[in-house]
This record gives sequence, structure tokens and C-alpha cells, in this order.
Amino acid sequence: MSRQIIRPLAGYNLRLTAHYSWLLSAVLLAVVPFFMEPALMNRVQAAKLGEQLISFLGLIVFPHLGLLEDGGIGEVLYAKRVRHHPVFLFRWLLTVLYIFLVVTALFTWMHGSGADFELWPMIGGTVITAVAIGSAGLTAALLIGNISAGYIAGFSWYLLDFMTKGKLTGRFYLFGLINSEWDNDKWLLAGGSLALALFCAFWLPRKRLDQ
Repeated sequence: MSRQIIRPLAGYNLRLTAHYSWLLSAVLLAVVPFFMEPALMNRVQAAKLGEQLISFLGLIVFPHLGLLEDGGIGEVLYAKRVRHHPVFLFRWLLTVLYIFLVVTALFTWMHGSGADFELWPMIGGTVITAVAIGSAGLTAALLIGNISAGYIAGFSWYLLDFMTKGKLTGRFYLFGLINSEWDNDKWLLAGGSLALALFCAFWLPRKRLDQ
């Protein structure tokens, strides 16, 4: 019985989560190799590409997750049998996995083409930055009920860090890889992203009850 519920539920939510924003982000990422020469890139240049450009993937693919229960998608499959919390977290994890896969593909290609940087710290740091920005945008979209608010919140954090170089955000600075091969504060960003996802998962049922 559990397989009869979980398998179609997973497939259904995968289709919901694989938003058109995934296609848009993949197209934008595919364009990047046409504008750079990996053999001439060092660690700092790769970090700027990852944290200051590729990290926008998070802002593209995350915010809509907070509004999937609205706009005609309210009747979630097996809604009476499955709680919202695991379903929402499943969607969030699918999106994290998607970002990890596309970022890994790009940086593996760059590294194999001669770019000079440590591969896995660069992949991990970029993915965490993207997930952090995206999760912030997701939380704002859910709380305010507007996807534009999510984009504004995530971009505001990005812009604040970019302009002040982390003076106002402290250990939640987004661009630590530019200064070192690995920034241990990335773990704090990762933990914060997970905390936001958990908050959204438990806030969503309350939001539905208020509607």
C-alpha cells in the first residue's frame, strides 16, 4: 500500500516541482560556456562566476515552491493521506538536487577544460550560496503570498552583500569563496537554508487554514 501511495505522489510532485524555471535556468547555464575560456580562469575568477552569477539559479527555481498550493494547485494528490511537511520538504530537496547537478556539470566541464581551482569546494560553495538565496526568496514568497516578494527578498540579500562585502551580514556573507578556497561559514548558510525550509514546511499548513 505504501508503494501505491509514495510512487505516484513522488512522480506528481516531481512534475509540479520541475517548474518552467528549471528550463530557464538550464538554458541560462548552457549559455555561460560560450562567453568564457576556462583555461584562462583561476580560482578567484571561477568563484566570482559561481557565487556572483550562477548563484542566481537559486533565486530562479526556489520562490515558486511557496505558492504551489495556490492558483488551482490546491488539491494536492492524496492530500487527505499525506501531511504537507514531508511533501514540501521533498519538493525543496528535489530543487536542491537539481541545482547540485547542473552546477556540478558546469564546474566539472570547466575544471576538465583547464580552469585552475579545487573542484568540490567550488561546487559545494556555489550550491550552498544558490540554495541560501533561493530559500530566502522562497520564505518571503510564502509569508507575503507573492512570488515577486520572493525575488525581491533574495536579490536584496545578494545586493546588500555585494555592495557592503559582508559588513552588514557578517557570517551570512554569500561570497566567501572569492577570498579563500573554502569558507567554513558556508556551513552556517547551509544550516540556515535548511532551517528556512523547515519553517516553510510547518508554516504552509497554517497558511492554508487561514485561507
